[in-house]
Parts: sequence; structure tokens; C-alpha cells
Amino acid sequence: MNCQNCNTIIENGYALCTACELRFAGTLLQLARDVTPLHDSLDATLHPGGHAPVRIQTATPPTPIRLDVLDLIDMLDSTARELWRCLDGIDALDWRRDPRTEDLKATLIKCAGHPKLATFGDADLYMHVIDGIARKVDAALDPPEQRRREIGTCELCGTMLAAGAADQWVTCPVCGREQRAQTVKLRRLKTLCWDDSRRGSAAEIAKAFTVAGITLKRNTVNVWRRRGKLDVTLEGIAYSSVYRLAISGEPVDEPPSDKARPSEGLDE
Repeated sequence: MNCQNCNTIIENGYALCTACELRFAGTLLQLARDVTPLHDSLDATLHPGGHAPVRIQTATPPTPIRLDVLDLIDMLDSTARELWRCLDGIDALDWRRDPRTEDLKATLIKCAGHPKLATFGDADLYMHVIDGIARKVDAALDPPEQRRREIGTCELCGTMLAAGAADQWVTCPVCGREQRAQTVKLRRLKTLCWDDSRRGSAAEIAKAFTVAGITLKRNTVNVWRRRGKLDVTLEGIAYSSVYRLAISGEPVDEPPSDKARPSEGLDE
């Protein structure tokens, strides 16, 4: 007979080989470890990163919850209890014959150590379902790095910090200093704008201002440049000149799109 998961030939008649059984049990134990940080991550005001938590809770009640994490916990709980009934030889959907009162963490641990984990007929099916849930849990606790971007340097040690779009606080990985993400962004913009030598394209400048919380469109910067209101050289547009117009509320009443002027190199 072959293993249902990897097709390895096994002679004991089990549904899973020893390697797949250990992997299945390990995933269940990992999920049991993740139950506590998952419940902590229900708080929408907490900093993400459940496996390496750095969380700051605001003082504004009531605390909102993350509905996606709540749905994930419900999915994990129902799957774990269904798996336990299968291992005990009970109809997976017959919840009335499930006398257990263990919590989710205890259920996952008992499933991982159940003697029939590798022998029941649907072992491969539940292994793939549990693997899928584990990937979703990892994504909820530790958002992928590509969702985070550099926002500025640490005030204390100068290390470049990265944060997600919804992060309110950021912690320096070097010195451990906790800072508001918005403060870091504004400090970075201040550094750019107070140095007359810092220059960039219209798109780069608009992005820097918008990331810092000051909404600015590339077309607006180009309109100001065409009117001769900005300090422009071959190296680009000075951040400082854009900043002076942005905070002064300079009106923009010229609507043409940048796409109509492909020959102007600074528009790109």
C-alpha cells in the first residue's frame, strides 16, 4: 500500500507513512502553539507579528476586533473537533456524540498524539486541510515582508524601519525603541524637505508626501513645475520647494494629464 500523501510504499497498511505522520502531528502541535497569539491578534489595535509579538494597545475603548482572525479561529476549531471525532470513529458531522469539553489548544494536542492519526481513511484529506489552515494562520500572525515597506529611520540608532499600511506603531529591530509609524514617516519627509540638495521626480516626491500622510498627486507637482513655482535642475525637483507650496495650500486649476507630455523627462 502507498502513503496517501507522498505515495511512498508502506507495508503496515497505514494511510500515511512515518514521515507524513510526523509532519501531520507537528503541524497540529504548531497550531496548538499558535492558538494564544491568534486570540491576542483579535485586537485590531495590536501590532501584527504574533510569533514575535510587539504589541501596543491604545487607550480608546471599545477595542475593535479583526473579523478575519475570528473566522480563522472558528475554522480551526471546527476542523480540529471534526478530526477528533473521525479519530474516535464517530461521524465527523455528529456533534451531539462529542462529549468532550477540551478547549481548542487541548483538542489539537490530543489529535497530534492520537494512535489512529496515520491509520484512519481520510488522513490525507485532513492533512491537506490542516496544512491550508496553518498557512493562513502564519499569514495572519506574521504578515509577509512584501506587505511592509520602509518608512524612515529610528530616532535613536538610525536603523531603517519598515511597517505595513495599517501599522500604528513600529519597533526598531536593533535598539528596541517603539515609535509611532506616522511620526517616523513625517520625520523622514522633514529630512527630505529641509535639505535643499534633496531632489527627485514628480512621482517620487508625490509618493514621499502621500506616504507621510500629506496627499499630493504627481500631476499637481507637474503643474507647479510648469508654472515655474518650483526649484528645478537637471537632478530633479527640490523637495523643499514642493513642501513650501504644499503647506501653503497653493491652488491647482490646470487639469491636463501628464500622459499628454511624454517629452518632459521630469514627469517620469
